[in-house]
Amino acid sequence: MELNFVSWDEAQSSLHYIRQKVFIEEQQVPEFLEWDSEDRMAIHILGKEGNRPVACARLLRDGQLGRLAVLKNYRKNGWGMRILRAAEQRLMSQKKTSIYLNSQANSYQFYFRNGFRPNDKMFWDANIPHIQMHKILSRPNPTNKIFILGEDDENHTSEQPAACPVWFQIGSNQSRREIDIRIDDLCHPVFNNPFCVDNLREFIRQSQKTQIRVIIHKETPGLSEHPLLLLQQRMSSRFKIRCINTPINKEHCSNQVLFDLKGYMRFDYQASYCNFNNPLSVSRHRLHFEQEWSRSKQLVEGRKI
Repeated sequence: MELNFVSWDEAQSSLHYIRQKVFIEEQQVPEFLEWDSEDRMAIHILGKEGNRPVACARLLRDGQLGRLAVLKNYRKNGWGMRILRAAEQRLMSQKKTSIYLNSQANSYQFYFRNGFRPNDKMFWDANIPHIQMHKILSRPNPTNKIFILGEDDENHTSEQPAACPVWFQIGSNQSRREIDIRIDDLCHPVFNNPFCVDNLREFIRQSQKTQIRVIIHKETPGLSEHPLLLLQQRMSSRFKIRCINTPINKEHCSNQVLFDLKGYMRFDYQASYCNFNNPLSVSRHRLHFEQEWSRSKQLVEGRKI
């Protein structure tokens, strides 16, 4: 295993190869968004297994780490952590006191375990939910457990459009047993975004004990083509979608998600709310969900497929 700092001119072909595979081919990031003028000004970190380039990142002058990518077959070999340590050491040698990055929401736990904590900024980039994170160098990791399921009992609210997909991905990544979803609006970006839908796929696949239940308010024409229904048809019977044709209760008129009887979030187009450690409130919402589930019916569109 070899890790080196290189310039773009020195290692363009290797850096291009890794990022092409990970971001453009695997994550479907448009090429015009991936390549920019920052590459030539940045210092790059390149990891190799023998002569094979397998991991990379770039470090900008202001202390921003970005474009961290590891080829799929090498992702459990510790490359990400090695790159973080190398970037931190270089910044400290330059008398810098902090490092920051824009994390994909699905990578939140990785950066959190390595001492990074979130800023307030959440946003979409290439159709992928992101959250900005930072770390103070040469200090012990912070003790706060922000956005950690079963530990963070703070109430979080945001009017940022990307807050709901960011929290949805963070919460579903940490869930281990069950996710219950009540959908008021199937057109909401969370339920149509391929990365958020993939989270549910990975959740079901992680164990034979996992379960997803989804209640929708009403069936609409073309529902059989919706990403959630397409996913449910491909997955096991542990992913169920049902419909309840009753007037919307104003107290429960937003989209709602329950994570493992620990965390809860609700959101619409104006604002999002979450609490990742409130069993009492989650139990109350779970009781209401069970009452609706008992009155729900199988989807007509679902039977057509």
